[in-house]
Amino acid sequence: MRHEFIPYAIAFREIVATGAGAWRERRGAWLRVEDDRGRVGYGEAAPLGRIDSPEELAKALERGPFREAAFDLAALDLEAQHFGRPIAYLLCDAPHARVAVNALLFATGVEEAAEEAARAVAAGFRTVKIKVGAASPDEDIARILAVRERAGEGVGIRLDANGAWDEATALRVLGAVERCDIEYVEDPVAGDPRAVGRHTNIPVAADVRTLDDGRKAIRARSADVLVLKPMALGGLRATRELAVEAIDAGLGVVVTSILETAIGVAGALHLAASLPGPERAHGLATVSLLEECPVEGLEPPHAGEMAVPKGPGLGVRLRESAP
Repeated sequence: MRHEFIPYAIAFREIVATGAGAWRERRGAWLRVEDDRGRVGYGEAAPLGRIDSPEELAKALERGPFREAAFDLAALDLEAQHFGRPIAYLLCDAPHARVAVNALLFATGVEEAAEEAARAVAAGFRTVKIKVGAASPDEDIARILAVRERAGEGVGIRLDANGAWDEATALRVLGAVERCDIEYVEDPVAGDPRAVGRHTNIPVAADVRTLDDGRKAIRARSADVLVLKPMALGGLRATRELAVEAIDAGLGVVVTSILETAIGVAGALHLAASLPGPERAHGLATVSLLEECPVEGLEPPHAGEMAVPKGPGLGVRLRESAP
């Protein structure tokens, strides 16, 4: 088989502010693999660390879970094309045709956040996720209260602090918004979320960094929900094994993107569609955050759901005009 990495650098439409820092562009690489029959499979490697040059990207792609995830996705793409079925059917016998997704809210102002939530609900989203931790605790509290008021009852609200709070700040903010019926708070502090979870009625979620960390979290019951990023954990197959283990243990599982392009997101969507257990909204409505969409075949969210590509394999391809 022949393969090549095709680097990209795509700006975000607006600065993406998180508790872990601000993002202005997404750097990564598409993987193109061609088999001896001329079939082409695609993967994507989008490292999460700061990458400011092509040389840094090339070094990041030499080894590690992002490279493994790219090759895993491309291999699944080729295998599913061989059988004439979408990837999701390689992962389970009866995948869902559509997957519920949450809207991601980035507005830093109180009124702006409320308006952003109102637009998401009007578009059909039933779950919204607020990035917190980049502003002051008082500002975060005000934004959360405003979002709850404008979103209305019955809309799930998730918080993601990216580990930016200390324990005291986390408990202060969560105590002030407990009446807002928060679905969960993700990574309220750096390290073990139990430091916060034992002192609040709001469920805690852990953004799993490695497969081993995920299994430790399951054994220790250190979180109520595991947030899994398959393109950062070595690929769809390894992540699905961890997800099923967590679901069997009674934990919630949410599959999210790493703000990559539609190739990686489509792979994560196939995985989410294959999972057993209670259906949840997944964090995959992120492609529109990028200025450009050099990939075709992935439909945008509609009424708070995303359709799993129906074509054989991954179901998405680079546009001919893509570099």
